[in-house]
Amino acid sequence: MSPRLWPCALAVAAACSSGAACSSDVSLGGPNTLVRVDVEPDGANCAGGGAAIHTGLDQDGDRFLDDAEITSTQYVCNGATTVQCSGGKIMKGTIALHTTAELAQLAGVSCIDGDLLIAGTDATALEELADLHAVTGDVVIAGNPALTSLDGLRNLQELGDTYLIQGNDKLTDVSAVGGLHRAAQISIVGNDGLADLAGLESFVDLHAALTIASNANLTSLTGLDNLVTTNRTITIRSNRSLTSLAALDRLRSGVLIEISGNAALPQVSLPALEKVDGRILVNSNAAVGKVELPALTTVGDFVQLSGNGALVQVSAPALLTLASLLVANSTSLTTISAPRLVFATTNLELQTVPKLVTVDLTGLGSIGGSLLVSNAPALRNLNGFARLRSVGNALTVSNAGSLASFAGLGALEAVSGDLTITGNAQLSSFAGLDALTEVGEDLTITANPQLSRTLAQSFASRVTVRGTVTIN
Repeated sequence: MSPRLWPCALAVAAACSSGAACSSDVSLGGPNTLVRVDVEPDGANCAGGGAAIHTGLDQDGDRFLDDAEITSTQYVCNGATTVQCSGGKIMKGTIALHTTAELAQLAGVSCIDGDLLIAGTDATALEELADLHAVTGDVVIAGNPALTSLDGLRNLQELGDTYLIQGNDKLTDVSAVGGLHRAAQISIVGNDGLADLAGLESFVDLHAALTIASNANLTSLTGLDNLVTTNRTITIRSNRSLTSLAALDRLRSGVLIEISGNAALPQVSLPALEKVDGRILVNSNAAVGKVELPALTTVGDFVQLSGNGALVQVSAPALLTLASLLVANSTSLTTISAPRLVFATTNLELQTVPKLVTVDLTGLGSIGGSLLVSNAPALRNLNGFARLRSVGNALTVSNAGSLASFAGLGALEAVSGDLTITGNAQLSSFAGLDALTEVGEDLTITANPQLSRTLAQSFASRVTVRGTVTIN
């Protein structure tokens, strides 16, 4: 089946010629808040083109959302659809509704062969859509300030692509979404009346990407309590009142899990999570004190923990393999523990972790890429790397102010890339690097005030350096 294309008519109340840039604005949650829907060309945001749905405040009062006024953008992308209309009353094309009166035209419609956009209406309910079972394209419910429930869409079971529910400030009930049997993506974004996700208990093995973002009063994910597996992404982002992830306690596997920017969330604990084929991102959650992944064994790509200012402890006791572990800008972090980790296929980076004192990676035998320890002034030794034999690319130790030696790296035999030792205020010995015989590229030893030049030169002459040697 050929890819489905977004016509310019998707822009609310816009009249567009074929191929023209088109957009329009509607009220979104108040007189000064607007949503603008633009055609999105082929590119990084949508490989096959689609629509960009922008929101923001109308700062200059011209009733048009200027580029400089945009504060949030969601993309709804084109793609091949397998959902087809198969009987009943069918409407074709993009159906764009922006008044309550226009909802009546969907009474009795069972399938829309195209996209459905309901934006800027003053509707409180959508009962006119009670017979709708399928939409071959996308459904966008955006900027309807009086809408309290999606119950009128309770019979909607199949979508060809994305279900976007955005900026409906009084919406308190999304249980109708739980009736979906098929969709590519479900996005619940910026609905400030939502306190939880009750009604989504039917999601057990989810085959749609799920985004829960910027819902200001969402306190829990209740409703997702039965979710066990997903072969797509789960994104929990910028929900400022969210205090619990307990509804995800049964989740065992996923592709990409992101938990970012949730300011009140006290911890990230996913007790049943065993496998992630792609990435885990836990970033910029200001109150998170612990990240606990007790059952996790494999991560296909990387684990990233960045900008979590209150984070003290990271624990993954069952973790065996991953591509990269990236920990950065976590100013309260004291402990990282993954003692069974055997192999990191690319990089391991610990950056700007000023209170880090304990790294337990004692099972780690090899890193395929680089090892970076930087701006870790409280780290007194490298005992957490006791079995590390090889680093496939660069090894950098910089600004680790409490390190007096390389104690803990006694098994390290080869660094295939650069070895850089710089800015370590207390470093006075190369003890711990006794087994190291080869540096595959450059050796740089600079700005270590307690390390004598003679000792540095002696170390450089003892190992085989296949690049240049710089000692200052």
